[in-house]
Amino acid sequence: MAAGLENDDLLTGYEATRQPQWRVYEPRRRVVVLGAAGDAEVDVYREQAAAAGIAIRRRRGGGGTVLLGPGQVVVALVTEVDHPYRNREYAHAINDWLIAALHGDGVRGIEQRGISDLAIAGRKIAGTSVFRRRRILFYQASLLVDNDPAEFERYLAFPRQVPDYRGGRGHAAFCTTLAAAGFPYRAAQVAALLQTAVAARLGGPRSSPLPPPVAPAGFPSRAAQVAALLQTAVAARIGGLR
Repeated sequence: MAAGLENDDLLTGYEATRQPQWRVYEPRRRVVVLGAAGDAEVDVYREQAAAAGIAIRRRRGGGGTVLLGPGQVVVALVTEVDHPYRNREYAHAINDWLIAALHGDGVRGIEQRGISDLAIAGRKIAGTSVFRRRRILFYQASLLVDNDPAEFERYLAFPRQVPDYRGGRGHAAFCTTLAAAGFPYRAAQVAALLQTAVAARLGGPRSSPLPPPVAPAGFPSRAAQVAALLQTAVAARIGGLR
């Protein structure tokens, strides 16, 4: 398993500065990320992942095992909130930021399902995770924009815990993307849109941008390059999550 926790530098940055930290990006390469209780031996088809060169990492917080990669947008943020509990309320509040930003750009029909998923027409387009350290809130979400959910079947086992609305469906039947739902976005576009939305809510110092993207030889990822560039371009200072 690869060393380090996914986006954990944001938590370190917050604890050092007591200022909100956030990052919105399109992953440069595929990586399997386990939740705090995830088990790679059970949740991941490890031989297939290894053969494809897909690393396995872990994150703080709950939620199931996910496959991140190009065509998705990850939103990660750390800030202080008023109450040491109310995890679901805070997750729903941040989800509402994302829904509002996408609705304002023409995306209709997103609703909150399960504990804190986002879905369109009963199919999941985003999952979230929350980690708490007293009043510190660490939220992470992965939004499916224009990737191929069929890949999830190759590398991820059926989850051990599922929401009722899944209805026994496999990954490809249960998940969809904004593009497949009729909203022809690219991940870089959505990353820029959601960066603006998060900045407007949190502002303040952020962690350093992700390193320059590494793409397969001969196929540079323009979307990832744009997402990394925009990471340094957005700035706003309008309060925090309370």
